[in-house]
Amino acid sequence: MSGQLDWPTVERAAQELAGVLPIDLLARYRPYPYLHEEMVQALAAADLVVARAGASVLGEFPARGLPSILAPYPHAGQHQDANAAYLADHGAAVVIVDSDLSARLAPTILELLDAPGELQGMSQAAARLCQPEAAYNIARVLTELAGM
Repeated sequence: MSGQLDWPTVERAAQELAGVLPIDLLARYRPYPYLHEEMVQALAAADLVVARAGASVLGEFPARGLPSILAPYPHAGQHQDANAAYLADHGAAVVIVDSDLSARLAPTILELLDAPGELQGMSQAAARLCQPEAAYNIARVLTELAGM
Protein backbone atom coordinates (compact mmCIF):
# COMPACT_ATOMS: atom_id res chain seq x y z
CA MET A 1 0.00 0.00 0.00
CA SER A 2 1.63 3.17 -1.17
CA GLY A 3 -0.89 5.94 -0.94
CA GLN A 4 -2.42 7.53 -4.01
CA LEU A 5 0.34 10.11 -4.58
CA ASP A 6 3.12 7.53 -4.82
CA TRP A 7 1.11 4.88 -6.66
CA PRO A 8 2.56 5.53 -10.17
CA THR A 9 6.10 5.13 -8.82
CA VAL A 10 5.18 2.00 -6.86
CA GLU A 11 3.40 0.52 -9.86
CA ARG A 12 6.53 1.01 -12.02
CA ALA A 13 8.72 -0.50 -9.29
CA ALA A 14 6.36 -3.47 -9.01
CA GLN A 15 6.73 -4.11 -12.74
CA GLU A 16 10.52 -4.02 -12.37
CA LEU A 17 10.31 -6.32 -9.36
CA ALA A 18 8.27 -8.79 -11.41
CA GLY A 19 11.40 -9.49 -13.44
CA VAL A 20 13.48 -10.23 -10.34
CA LEU A 21 11.23 -12.07 -7.91
CA PRO A 22 11.01 -15.86 -8.00
CA ILE A 23 7.63 -16.94 -9.40
CA ASP A 24 6.38 -18.32 -6.05
CA LEU A 25 7.05 -14.96 -4.36
CA LEU A 26 5.66 -12.95 -7.25
CA ALA A 27 2.35 -14.77 -6.89
CA ARG A 28 2.15 -13.59 -3.25
CA TYR A 29 3.19 -9.94 -3.82
CA ARG A 30 0.27 -7.52 -3.85
CA PRO A 31 0.88 -3.76 -4.10
CA TYR A 32 -2.12 -1.46 -3.62
CA PRO A 33 -2.51 2.31 -3.74
CA TYR A 34 -4.72 2.30 -0.64
CA LEU A 35 -6.83 -0.07 1.44
CA HIS A 36 -9.80 0.88 3.55
CA GLU A 37 -11.90 -1.87 5.13
CA GLU A 38 -9.64 -4.45 3.50
CA MET A 39 -6.69 -3.49 5.70
CA VAL A 40 -7.62 -6.01 8.41
CA GLN A 41 -7.62 -8.86 5.90
CA ALA A 42 -4.40 -7.64 4.29
CA LEU A 43 -2.57 -7.58 7.62
CA ALA A 44 -3.98 -11.00 8.54
CA ALA A 45 -2.67 -12.46 5.27
CA ALA A 46 0.75 -10.77 5.37
CA ASP A 47 3.96 -12.68 5.98
CA LEU A 48 6.07 -9.52 6.01
CA VAL A 49 5.20 -5.83 5.91
CA VAL A 50 7.22 -3.11 4.21
CA ALA A 51 6.17 0.27 5.56
CA ARG A 52 7.04 3.72 6.76
CA ALA A 53 7.23 3.93 10.55
CA GLY A 54 4.32 6.09 11.66
CA ALA A 55 2.81 5.65 15.11
CA SER A 56 0.30 3.01 14.00
CA VAL A 57 3.09 0.48 13.34
CA LEU A 58 3.73 0.33 17.09
CA GLY A 59 0.25 -1.05 17.69
CA GLU A 60 -0.90 -2.73 14.50
CA PHE A 61 2.15 -4.82 13.68
CA PRO A 62 2.69 -6.21 17.21
CA ALA A 63 -1.05 -6.92 17.54
CA ARG A 64 -0.78 -9.20 14.50
CA GLY A 65 2.72 -10.46 15.25
CA LEU A 66 3.91 -9.05 11.94
CA PRO A 67 7.59 -8.82 11.11
CA SER A 68 8.41 -5.69 9.18
CA ILE A 69 10.91 -3.79 7.11
CA LEU A 70 10.58 -0.15 8.08
CA ALA A 71 11.79 2.91 6.19
CA PRO A 72 11.24 5.93 8.45
CA TYR A 73 10.04 8.96 6.51
CA PRO A 74 12.98 11.38 6.66
CA HIS A 75 10.80 14.50 6.83
CA ALA A 76 8.62 13.49 9.78
CA GLY A 77 10.53 15.20 12.58
CA GLN A 78 12.44 11.98 13.36
CA HIS A 79 9.56 10.44 15.34
CA GLN A 80 9.43 7.64 12.77
CA ASP A 81 13.09 6.92 13.48
CA ALA A 82 12.21 6.30 17.13
CA ASN A 83 9.25 4.08 16.21
CA ALA A 84 11.35 2.00 13.83
CA ALA A 85 14.24 1.74 16.30
CA TYR A 86 11.89 0.49 19.02
CA LEU A 87 10.64 -2.39 16.88
CA ALA A 88 14.13 -3.15 15.52
CA ASP A 89 15.73 -3.05 18.97
CA HIS A 90 13.22 -5.70 20.06
CA GLY A 91 13.91 -7.92 17.04
CA ALA A 92 10.58 -7.28 15.32
CA ALA A 93 11.79 -5.18 12.38
CA VAL A 94 14.62 -4.35 10.04
CA VAL A 95 15.19 -0.64 9.43
CA ILE A 96 16.37 0.75 6.10
CA VAL A 97 17.07 4.45 5.87
CA ASP A 98 15.37 6.23 3.00
CA SER A 99 18.59 6.89 1.09
CA ASP A 100 19.38 3.13 1.06
CA LEU A 101 15.97 1.89 -0.10
CA SER A 102 16.86 1.45 -3.77
CA ALA A 103 19.90 -0.66 -2.97
CA ARG A 104 18.69 -2.59 0.08
CA LEU A 105 14.94 -3.12 -0.08
CA ALA A 106 14.63 -5.97 -2.60
CA PRO A 107 17.62 -7.93 -1.22
CA THR A 108 16.32 -7.54 2.35
CA ILE A 109 12.85 -8.76 1.36
CA LEU A 110 14.30 -11.78 -0.43
CA GLU A 111 16.68 -12.60 2.44
CA LEU A 112 13.87 -12.55 4.99
CA LEU A 113 11.44 -14.54 2.85
CA ASP A 114 14.19 -17.12 2.28
CA ALA A 115 14.79 -17.41 6.04
CA PRO A 116 11.55 -18.69 7.58
CA GLY A 117 13.21 -19.16 10.97
CA GLU A 118 14.32 -15.54 11.09
CA LEU A 119 10.91 -14.35 9.92
CA GLN A 120 9.24 -16.48 12.60
CA GLY A 121 11.58 -15.06 15.25
CA MET A 122 10.71 -11.52 14.17
CA SER A 123 7.01 -12.42 14.27
CA GLN A 124 7.34 -13.76 17.81
CA ALA A 125 9.30 -10.66 18.85
CA ALA A 126 6.55 -8.44 17.44
CA ALA A 127 3.85 -10.42 19.24
CA ARG A 128 5.70 -10.05 22.55
CA LEU A 129 5.40 -6.26 22.18
CA CYS A 130 1.61 -6.39 21.91
CA GLN A 131 -0.20 -4.73 24.79
CA PRO A 132 -3.91 -5.39 24.20
CA GLU A 133 -4.88 -3.89 27.57
CA ALA A 134 -2.99 -0.62 27.01
CA ALA A 135 -6.07 1.62 26.77
CA TYR A 136 -7.54 0.10 29.93
CA ASN A 137 -4.23 0.47 31.79
CA ILE A 138 -3.89 4.12 30.77
CA ALA A 139 -7.46 4.84 31.85
CA ARG A 140 -6.86 3.08 35.18
CA VAL A 141 -3.72 5.14 35.89
CA LEU A 142 -5.47 8.38 34.94
CA THR A 143 -8.42 7.51 37.16
CA GLU A 144 -6.06 6.80 40.07
CA LEU A 145 -4.21 10.06 39.49
CA ALA A 146 -7.50 11.94 39.46
CA GLY A 147 -8.38 10.32 42.81
CA MET A 148 -11.47 8.61 41.47
